[in-house]
Amino acid sequence: MSVSNFRLALRLCVVAVGFSSAVSLGCVLVVEDTECGPYAYDYRGACYCEDGFDGDDPYGAGCSPLMTFRVTDDCDDGSHVSWKLFSDARDWTWPSGDAEYRTPGLGYDGLETILCEVDEWICFGAQTDSGLTYGVGLDFAEGCDDCCYPCESREVDLGYLTCN
Repeated sequence: MSVSNFRLALRLCVVAVGFSSAVSLGCVLVVEDTECGPYAYDYRGACYCEDGFDGDDPYGAGCSPLMTFRVTDDCDDGSHVSWKLFSDARDWTWPSGDAEYRTPGLGYDGLETILCEVDEWICFGAQTDSGLTYGVGLDFAEGCDDCCYPCESREVDLGYLTCN
C-alpha cells in the first residue's frame, strides 16, 4: 500500500469513527442552515408551515394563519343566510368577488376556513333572503361593535344568527 493510499484510508477511518461517535452521542449533522420565516420551520433544508398555518415560504416570508369561522342559522324565517368575510386592511373578501357563503339550513353550522395576514382584522357580514342583516352586512357598509376579529390561527364561533 502506498503512503497516499494509507493516508486516505486513515482519513476515512477517522471520519467514520467521528461520525459514529456523534451519532451515538445524539449529535445532529447540519448540512445546510435554512432560514425560514415566521410560523415556519426547517426540515432537511426545506421550510414547512407550523400547524394552523399555510402558505409557501421560499423567501423566508413565513406562513399565514388559517382562521375558521362558524356560523349557525337560528332564524326560522324559511330563508338561508348569505355571508362574507372582509379584510379591514386591504381590498379583500372571502369568498372573492360577488360570491357568498350560505348556511346549510336552520340549526346547521356553516364552517369556512380562510388564509389571512397577520395584523389584519377580519369582519363578518351576513344577510337573509328576506333582508335581515348581521354584522357589517354583505356590502361591508353596516356598523358593528363586535363583528371584527384579529387574524390568528384559531376558530371563531360567530354564534346563532337569530331573527331578532
